[in-house]
Amino acid sequence: MLRVLHVTEAPGWGVFSLLKEFTREQVERGHRVHLLAPPAMRRLEGVTHYDWGIRRSRPASYPFALGELRQTVAAVRPDVVHLHSFFGGLLGRLPLAGLAGAPVVYQPHAWSFDVVGNRQLAGVMRGWERLASRRTDVLVANCSDEIDEGRRVGITNPAVPLGVAVDTAHYAPVDEVTWERHRAELGVSAPHLLLSVGRLARQKGQDLLVTAWERTPLPDTELVLVGIDDDAPLRALAPTQWGRTVRAVPTVTDVRPWLWACDALVLPSRYETVSLAVAEAMACGRPAVATDVNGVAETLVGGSLAHGGSVVPIGDMDSLLRESGALLADPGLRAERGTAARARALEQFTSSVVVDRLDRAYSEAIEHSAALQREGRQHHT
Repeated sequence: MLRVLHVTEAPGWGVFSLLKEFTREQVERGHRVHLLAPPAMRRLEGVTHYDWGIRRSRPASYPFALGELRQTVAAVRPDVVHLHSFFGGLLGRLPLAGLAGAPVVYQPHAWSFDVVGNRQLAGVMRGWERLASRRTDVLVANCSDEIDEGRRVGITNPAVPLGVAVDTAHYAPVDEVTWERHRAELGVSAPHLLLSVGRLARQKGQDLLVTAWERTPLPDTELVLVGIDDDAPLRALAPTQWGRTVRAVPTVTDVRPWLWACDALVLPSRYETVSLAVAEAMACGRPAVATDVNGVAETLVGGSLAHGGSVVPIGDMDSLLRESGALLADPGLRAERGTAARARALEQFTSSVVVDRLDRAYSEAIEHSAALQREGRQHHT
């Protein structure tokens, strides 16, 4: 069994959910799992936690965080280091990180050059990712699209598309009685509920969605945005519809009641790498209408299975609302796509299947690192 060290600066949201599933499955398989993360991250069962003092908005914390990373690597002596997100990948692939000889797996969870809005800075990020790829044994990603995007900017490492890990027994369909009960408990009075899930961020595109909804709200439908802790920016974009046909709900510890209560999920994002919200909705048997961000097309409509939803161009909220309206107006189509969405989730996102792929990536990284070390020894003899 392996000693695995996960490293991430992101204490919550999607990265935490994926780590929860990764580590749960890894612990069950007998791996000794360690995690270096900010102290705000909730503790994961069976995982040895190390607090990481990195703060993304405070560059002065970076040298101290680099030292903590070195100390943790020295203490754990991992068989493989799994770096998550930009700052984990940044510090973990610096020459001073102390990872020399440790196989490195990097998972970007969205490329850094997609996140920044400045073109010059995006160019710098692309250059950094190419340089850092030399200290990466294997790249793992949430989808093939993300790997292809890396290839286009010169990142040529061996790569494994994982999918996103979802507990498909926890996220599962419910019967109509339970559906009606959750709608009543959540105060849904409209005939239809359209759901958007995600923290308020430019990435998630809620501003685009709410602006379009203000212009053309769907009839007999309530739009609920879950995960919005400060609704003032969105409220200003929908002065006539806010509180009538659209509302926001703060972050919840369990999103399933909302997924069970909705008729469909919408994803208006500007960029993603397989939306976890889409995957969880699909596992609950809910169809989705999503923008064509990385991984969505292969998740919802690719392959041989029936479609689990619809895909529209990024930024095209008129098409997103039109496709959503067609879905809400046709109960048969909605049921058909919900059934297909569940089947797709079982095939793509079941945690054991995803961690099987991850284990193969770890084995490949260990073999690649060992081969490089053998070449280095031969070069010096």
